Amino acid sequence: MTDAGRVRQTGEVAKEEASVTASQAGQAGREVAGSAAEQAKAVAGEARQQAGSAIHDLRRRVRDEGQGQTERLAGTVRKWADDLENMTQNAPGDSPARGLVTQAANGGRRAADYLDQHGVDGLVSDLQGFARRRPGVFLGGAVLAGVMAGRLMKAGKAAHSGDGDARQAPDTAEPVLPPGEPTPTELPDYPRVV
Repeated sequence: MTDAGRVRQTGEVAKEEASVTASQAGQAGREVAGSAAEQAKAVAGEARQQAGSAIHDLRRRVRDEGQGQTERLAGTVRKWADDLENMTQNAPGDSPARGLVTQAANGGRRAADYLDQHGVDGLVSDLQGFARRRPGVFLGGAVLAGVMAGRLMKAGKAAHSGDGDARQAPDTAEPVLPPGEPTPTELPDYPRVV
């Protein structure tokens, strides 16, 4: 074989080996891409599952907290109703206030029983039904409740700070003057002009 033949044969072998290597590299690249796609899908699925689990946990916690608050509210309303009932025992029998206070106490007990039986879900469901049946009354009640809540918060804040609704009075204290200076009420002696 001549040198030119050997070079040609070596070139063809190199070409075949490069083609095989390129084919193997392409297949390996496709396998890596497929594996990466599978892993990406698995990660996305895991993320969706964890997000769903977190949302479920959050809903459960909110519902549990709402239920606990509802139970405390029912207990507080029941205690107020009992206190009102105790007040009526000392009132004269023919007093109109006694009848009103007794009705308020009975209404309080019914409200506390309702909260105990239906919980937050029942309360929300009933409010939604009422809002659908009478939207104007519902919105008016919501505005009134918001105004009352704002006034109660303002009154509570004022009571907590100790100054009530009073405005701060201006400082009326006399300024401290150096010794020998006349006070604003003392006028210097000027000669009288007649």
